[in-house]
Amino acid sequence: MLFLLSRNIFSYDPQILIADDRIAIIGSANLNDRSQLGDHDSEIACIIDDTNTVDSRMNGAPWKVTRFAASLRRQLCRKHLGLLKPQNCEVPDSNFEPVSISANAYDWDTPEDMLVADPLAPTFENFWNTRAHTNTETFAKIFHVVPYDGVQTWAQYEDWYERYFRLEAKDGKPKGRYQVGHVVSELYPPGEEGARLVKEELSKIKGTIVEMPLLFLKGEDIAKEGIGLNAFTEEVYT
Repeated sequence: MLFLLSRNIFSYDPQILIADDRIAIIGSANLNDRSQLGDHDSEIACIIDDTNTVDSRMNGAPWKVTRFAASLRRQLCRKHLGLLKPQNCEVPDSNFEPVSISANAYDWDTPEDMLVADPLAPTFENFWNTRAHTNTETFAKIFHVVPYDGVQTWAQYEDWYERYFRLEAKDGKPKGRYQVGHVVSELYPPGEEGARLVKEELSKIKGTIVEMPLLFLKGEDIAKEGIGLNAFTEEVYT
């Protein structure tokens, strides 16, 4: 059984669960007893059990999916992978309107759609992992972001991040060379050549997917050393 879970932490915390490209649960309920038992947290969710089926594939074998769940899962995957076509807000199409006015459209069987049609195919997994790795490494190279797997000790953290973006402990103002989120420009040639190289790197980023930094500070025992070592740990753990 295949599940796709999606969560948006920047709004009112909606959840989406899509199982087997056949059924979808959308709402605020989390996948735990607090939400699902019905006598603790106040939640709202709906189950979409579509009866309109289409032919698809799952793990290389023929598989019947429902039109709503499959198209939603494919659309979400394409969004994360950067496979959606540009949308012009000044040129509305059927997807701009409520479904009561016009049925939403999905571009079935296009090359972009076929890349995500079978979520258990090795080609999909390879594409997903490769794009996530490319995005992660590109962000890291340009912006020296943390958490990052290449930073596994405090010494590496100091060299990679704090000497560029260190905050003054008392007032939180930048004491390093750059504001957080800005390009570490000294690593590139000055002027137009540097700008060209940064744009060339940024063009490699597609979609929104990145790797989970599971190795960040792997070489340090944060719990043992305490949380008051620097601005980063103080912000994250307090």
